[in-house]
Amino acid sequence: MARRIAMTTAPGFGPDFFRQKIEANIRFWLDRLAAQPDPAVLHQERENIVKALARALPVDSAWEPTLELLLVSHRYMVWYGLWADWEFYLSKGIEVARRQGDVAAEAALLDRQGGLKRNRGEWAEAEACHRRAIQLGRQAGAEIIRARALTNLGHLFRLRRDYDQALQFLAEAKQIFQQHEDRVGLAMVHTNLGFVRLEQGRWAEAQAHHEAAYRFSVETGDLAGMARAQHNLGIVHAGQGNRFQARACYRRAMDLYEQVHARFYLAVVQTNLGNTYLREGQPEQAEMLYRRAWKTIHRVGISPNLASLLNNLGLACLDQGRYAQAEDLFRRAITLRGRLDQPVRQANAESNLAEVYLAQGRAEMA
Repeated sequence: MARRIAMTTAPGFGPDFFRQKIEANIRFWLDRLAAQPDPAVLHQERENIVKALARALPVDSAWEPTLELLLVSHRYMVWYGLWADWEFYLSKGIEVARRQGDVAAEAALLDRQGGLKRNRGEWAEAEACHRRAIQLGRQAGAEIIRARALTNLGHLFRLRRDYDQALQFLAEAKQIFQQHEDRVGLAMVHTNLGFVRLEQGRWAEAQAHHEAAYRFSVETGDLAGMARAQHNLGIVHAGQGNRFQARACYRRAMDLYEQVHARFYLAVVQTNLGNTYLREGQPEQAEMLYRRAWKTIHRVGISPNLASLLNNLGLACLDQGRYAQAEDLFRRAITLRGRLDQPVRQANAESNLAEVYLAQGRAEMA
């Protein structure tokens, strides 16, 4: 990620020719990325794109193309795991949108900021972002933006296991997306509905929703959406003990994520693929995949994904009799679960730590 560049919000920043040059640079990147951004271009040029945004955000006359480039680039920056640095630019964009009185833009950027906060486990802050985005979307008459924020709010309540609220938000979002024939939005809704049904143990419904998400992604040529759907179908199969089918889905997801350079989500799939090997009594194979995932996931910082990876890597070490490493990993997972306010999963990690003590004959510690 490029270094953050000091920014000013003075409307008269720079001479006319400099402002024109900045605006031309933003439009150059928009033209290059077009409506369907090429992931290879984003991968190779991310630092130049970020530099262009940093220079353009203080320039009021360049606001519209700058906003468009922020939104086009957002998905990739999240895929790549550049969460903390990218949130800096989203925050600056929100400041500009407020100064410009651009209510729809503020709503869109707040919704994306909420997604980053959710990924880090900052659920209260994420909820505030999504609710404000819904309110501003309604105020601006921006129905697709409002539906997207409703979907993300449903995602958040699903993570909290408040399924009634989650389904209510997702149903409202689905109705809007259907009215506008927005297939990208419908794929998002079906993805979240699939996870609600999966967590309720309604496997057939979960599978049907993820298959619908895959179909909508194919229709729109969305490789990342196709990868996500294959990944989620793998989770459904794994949950039912169909590990052969799960591994096939995970490998298809990994191939697709590699095509779009979605480094972070590739690491998440590697973790889930490792879980299938761990369940089959192949801890060495599981550990290899976990350590590949570690190279990416730990760079993002504190997140539920990091806590899960620490716990699962600890299980792989435990199964191989490497007790000291397992103990250290479980302790780190317990600490991180506590910081993320996840008491049930924290208790699971504590139970795993007790297994380490029992395996060493330290019953009093267990």
